[in-house]
Amino acid sequence: MNIGCNGGSPTHACLIKPFITVFLWGVFGMAGLAQPTLSPTGARAAGMGGITSVDVDVWSAINNPGSLGMMAEAGAGVSHEQRFAMADMGISTIVGTLPLWGNGVGVYVSSLNPGLASYGESLAGLSAGRKLNEYLAVGVGIEGRMLHFPQGYQNLWAVAGQAGILARPASRLTLGFHVANLSLSKWNGEENTLLPVVFTLGACYVIASRVQVYAEATKDIYEALRVKIGTEFTVVKALYLRVGVVSAPFETHFGVGYAHKRLRFDAALSRHPVLGYTPTGSISIRFSSSSRGNA
Repeated sequence: MNIGCNGGSPTHACLIKPFITVFLWGVFGMAGLAQPTLSPTGARAAGMGGITSVDVDVWSAINNPGSLGMMAEAGAGVSHEQRFAMADMGISTIVGTLPLWGNGVGVYVSSLNPGLASYGESLAGLSAGRKLNEYLAVGVGIEGRMLHFPQGYQNLWAVAGQAGILARPASRLTLGFHVANLSLSKWNGEENTLLPVVFTLGACYVIASRVQVYAEATKDIYEALRVKIGTEFTVVKALYLRVGVVSAPFETHFGVGYAHKRLRFDAALSRHPVLGYTPTGSISIRFSSSSRGNA
């Protein structure tokens, strides 16, 4: 959204800009009372419908802290999502993970600034996971959120807890469970401003060495149940293709990934039936060749 206003006599753009600012506040601010806009996942998950609960990678710090218990290496990643291909709706994320005393620890920071200094969102979190045995890991996390509004409106903040479990009951099967806002936190601690409590249950089954199938169900207390189905194909060594679909509303997702030594490059494109396309790209790196999961 590029609206010029360089001083001097009032122009059409100068008169419209305050109205657009208030409109954005109304759309994102009021809707944010129920559901924050920020929901970074990394491009790998985005390519398979946003399935987040079962993979073990650097994005586990955000997606499921239980997965961190299965990691034995340090890693870092950066991601950028251009929500609905709007120039002023970019979401940037930095994440890092570290094995520490038998546990996995992750930190992340994410921000959205829709091109207007009067509105923005920020997110920062810390998570940790522990491997209980070869088949089970658990984790918890805490994150802070902030919604920045135009002058004259109150900013919103909240600190929320999350928890997750990752289980591998069979060699080809992985199960994941995650709860967001387990702490039942509220914006500014006020009544009737509860952040969404979201339950996620997912599964991944390795059909063959080159094909993995994913399924996940997500229930936000404010929204209808969403079902996600995705798959990842290994085309040739280190090259991956992904596809996914999501219900309520119906969305299609596509993705590609390439791994080179300790680096991984992922890209995804999703389509919302009303709002259009969202491209996402991410890069991650492993700092150790030792691994108990995917990076």
